[in-house]
Amino acid sequence: MRIGNRAARTLLYEEVVEDLYKIIDRENLKPGDRLPAERELIEKLNVSRNVLREAFHVLENRGIIVSRQGKGRFLREQPSSGDAARYDSLSKNLERYSMMEAYEVRQVLEVKGVELIIRNAAEQDIDELEAMYQEIKKRYEETGKTVGEFDLHRLYASKTGSMFMTQTLEIVLNAIWDMMYGKFSDILDATSEEYELKSHRMIIQAIRSRDTKTAQRLMHEHLQVTMDMFK
Repeated sequence: MRIGNRAARTLLYEEVVEDLYKIIDRENLKPGDRLPAERELIEKLNVSRNVLREAFHVLENRGIIVSRQGKGRFLREQPSSGDAARYDSLSKNLERYSMMEAYEVRQVLEVKGVELIIRNAAEQDIDELEAMYQEIKKRYEETGKTVGEFDLHRLYASKTGSMFMTQTLEIVLNAIWDMMYGKFSDILDATSEEYELKSHRMIIQAIRSRDTKTAQRLMHEHLQVTMDMFK
């Protein structure tokens, strides 16, 4: 099924996301600038208002744009720290700022998370962490890839015993996953699978030993390695 010269609705908003990135990169927009009005974009991209808004929703979730009621949608501002642009693409730089912020929040949450696991988790819960680690290790030995590593982080979250921690981390992890497998696949490819395995091995050992300080330090270091790649 085709809609005009575009794919069916199931993938249409994803195409519109890419079109919006092109507009951001090619029309001399700057951080903080207002995007063209909805009506203008609907006509320019030949899409419905609903599809355009789906695409806007994706960019808002990624922290690329912000909506201001009655005023329109604006590109996010550059961080006040004055962090220098790293890429030629403005859209990728804006996502980089969002990714760095998401990782900062993730680091705070997951470091606290291992404390909650140690406080609340039963031995059976830790056995489940160990079992998933062993599955990832086996896949790594077979493929050279740590497939499922993100799922292990989700399992850490679920073992905190805190509904709000689990839900909040899920939001942050989903945002990171979305961006990581898009514009930042290069960072993903540069990650050392061997280091990830060793790091998780030590984190789970510290959790089993109920060593809160060591588990927190190890989780902080585990996430910092990726964070440093974005600097």
